[in-house]
Amino acid sequence: MKTIWLTITTLFISIVAAAQPTIDAEMKALVNYRRMTDKNKTIFKKQRQEQKQKWIDDSIPPQFRIPVEFISYRHASARYYALYNAKHKIGIGYVPSDLAPLYEQEAWRAYKKYGADAPSLSIVLAQQFTESAFNPYVKGDKGKSIGLPQLYYKTARMLYLTEKDFWKSFFAFNKKGEQYFYNHRMQVRFPFEFLPKVKEYDSNHKLEGLRNYNGSGDEAFAYAEKVIFRSLLYEEQFAKYNDIPLDTANFRENLFSIINLSLLCHELPELPEQQLDQIFRNILSGLSEGEIRKKYTEKYYINVMESDPLSVESDVEFTIPASEKDFYLLIEDGQVLYNYFADNQQMLNAINDPQNSEFYLYYKQGKKIVRINSFKGVGDKKIFSNVKPGDKIYIPPGTVLKAPGANLSIIVR
Repeated sequence: MKTIWLTITTLFISIVAAAQPTIDAEMKALVNYRRMTDKNKTIFKKQRQEQKQKWIDDSIPPQFRIPVEFISYRHASARYYALYNAKHKIGIGYVPSDLAPLYEQEAWRAYKKYGADAPSLSIVLAQQFTESAFNPYVKGDKGKSIGLPQLYYKTARMLYLTEKDFWKSFFAFNKKGEQYFYNHRMQVRFPFEFLPKVKEYDSNHKLEGLRNYNGSGDEAFAYAEKVIFRSLLYEEQFAKYNDIPLDTANFRENLFSIINLSLLCHELPELPEQQLDQIFRNILSGLSEGEIRKKYTEKYYINVMESDPLSVESDVEFTIPASEKDFYLLIEDGQVLYNYFADNQQMLNAINDPQNSEFYLYYKQGKKIVRINSFKGVGDKKIFSNVKPGDKIYIPPGTVLKAPGANLSIIVR
């Protein structure tokens, strides 16, 4: 019986392992896969193996794991990539592969410690991408703010005065009196602890010294808008892989709290909950491109006006049909306009359509930019366009598009 049980167990493990994608297959889903060298691929495999081992060691549930489709390879580099929302010209960052395991581990650690009071992974990613674009070495505010969370000098001093025994394991001060984090993990962990801990301090009194009542309301509003927008986009993208309903009450409360604490640390005025709630509702209302799913927005009675983009598989040509609907091409990160068209003339016809008046092709003549209305006289000059990732291009009927080695996203209205 024992032998039979072991055989069945071994077979089950083999079936599960076979069902899981290999690291080589996962690597191809990275946004910057095509730019990776053989050395990069070797390093990523090691990163991914260690990441998966931590899932097992720490029993990290799937909803606390960042989908590999939203990870970019990075090793000892501050570069990042962004996924753009075409309508609103705002992006969320792909999480660098050297930080992704830390975010997963710290989000799960915080949830086990604080439960619903812990900020969600999407909130922390939105805040840190807005603050530092996932660059742990960046300094802001004329050198007074550091790292992923952009810890402000005055905030660091105040936290040491408030509860040094706790915060001294995160950061310290050098001989010049400048604050520094001990490592990247503590930069990632900081916001997961900052929100619940500082809320316990009664920040209205103990952090009074940070307040600046003469700050710029517009700057605070713009910051809040970015963090709210990005947190909702992260939440939606991750939900495509782990279909877990959003707890809108706790999500909103923690989101608003971390925004106001961040504003406080940058000596900007806090925003009242009524104003934050209005920003939140306005963003949901404006997300009419199907980016936020109906099951989230129905709680706020928002009508989603447009379906998800039509997806065309790689290496397939697609002819835009003549119909009552309009078709738009979404330029994705890592791609350029030329990659999507079967030939240059169709690209020129599309870009010169009156509905694409803000876009154009051009060549350079010395320092002068010459727009192209036809290819006559262009010769062998190098052609450029002002189209960038995230832009949405109207495509006239009859145009033949091709998928540039990845899925082709076409928005239908």
